[in-house]
Amino acid sequence: MLIKRILIITEHGVPIFDYEEYSRGDEVLVSGLITAILRFVEEIEKEKLSRVLLEESQYLLKSKDSLIFIFQISDEMPNEYADYVSDCISENFYRNYKEHFEGFSGNVSVFHGFQEECRNILLQCGVEIADVLFEDPEGGKMQAWCMFSNENEPLVVMANAPNYNIDSFTIFQVLGKSLRKVVSSMNNCEKGMGHHITHQGNLIQTIIFPFVIIVMESKIKEFEVKRFRQFKTKSHKQILDMFTEAFNPDKIEIYNRSLVSPLTNENISGFHKILSDLFQAAEKGLEYLFTAPVHVQIFTTQEKATVVIKLVNRILFLDYDHHISTSDLLELTKRVFEKDIVVKDEIPEAVLEKS
Repeated sequence: MLIKRILIITEHGVPIFDYEEYSRGDEVLVSGLITAILRFVEEIEKEKLSRVLLEESQYLLKSKDSLIFIFQISDEMPNEYADYVSDCISENFYRNYKEHFEGFSGNVSVFHGFQEECRNILLQCGVEIADVLFEDPEGGKMQAWCMFSNENEPLVVMANAPNYNIDSFTIFQVLGKSLRKVVSSMNNCEKGMGHHITHQGNLIQTIIFPFVIIVMESKIKEFEVKRFRQFKTKSHKQILDMFTEAFNPDKIEIYNRSLVSPLTNENISGFHKILSDLFQAAEKGLEYLFTAPVHVQIFTTQEKATVVIKLVNRILFLDYDHHISTSDLLELTKRVFEKDIVVKDEIPEAVLEKS
C-alpha cells in the first residue's frame, strides 16, 4: 500500500480527520507523538520538520495555517508523487472546510464529508489503483504490472504469472513513454489511458498520471477468439454502418492500412497520426511477446476517447467528443468480438480469415 495513513490535526495536536480506509483507531496517540516531535525540532533546530523516516515507511508532514496534515507513505512511493498527492488532498480540504476549522468548536462530524472527497482524490491520482495492485486479491489476477516514474524509471515491477517473459517490462516502458507523448500533445491534459487488446485476449492497460505511469497486463478470456471477422470484403459504407451501430461514436474515419490514401475525403488528422504511430509500436512489441496481432486500441482522457480498430486492409478511428468510461468501451469491444465468432451457414468461408 502506497499510503498507509491520512490524518489531519490542529496545531495543538487535536485530530479532526482520519481517513477511514486507513484508520487504525490510534489517531490521538499518533497526533500527540507527531506534535511533540514537531515542537521538539522547532525548539532545538529552529526549523520545521517535513518528514519522519521509519524503517519501512515515512511520515510526510504538511503545515498550513492552524492545521497539520500527516501522510504515512511507503518507501515504494516516489517523493514527487507523494508530494503531489498530499498537496491535492491538503489544498482540497483547506479550500472546502476552511470556515469549519477556523471556528472549530470540537465537532469533528462537520469534516466527515471529506471521506468521499478524499477517496475520489486518491482514485484520480492513481493511488487506489496502485493500492489494489499492491494489496487487493484482484491485483493477483493480473499477469504482470509495473510502475514507472515521469522519467520512465522503473519504480515497482511485479509478475504474478510463472515463467513470465521479463522482456515484457521493456516493452511496457516503451508503451508508457509513447502514451505520455500522446497525452502531452493534447492541451491541458495530464492524464490518459491506453488499452491494447490482442487476438489471444491479452489486455495491456497503460494509465498516465501526473507523476507516474502504471502498466498492467491481464488475460481476459472473453476477448480470446479463434477467428476474427476482418470485413475484408465489406464496402466502406457497410463497415461504416456496422461500427456506427456497434459503438455509436460521434465520428468515424476509415483509412487504408498504409494511411496514404484515406477512404474519406479528409486527410488523416495530426492526432490520428500520433495514435497510429502508438498503435504500430504496440503492435510490434506485443506480437513479439504474444505472437498475436493487436486488433483494438482504446485511448481515453477526461475530455475525449478514441477507439482504433485494425482490420486486414483498413484502420478505423472512432472518436467520442466527450468522456466515456473505459469499462463501457471494453464492453462494446467485447460484444463486437462475441458477434464476430458466430459463424452463420450462409456466410462464405472466404469472408472469415484466420489471424
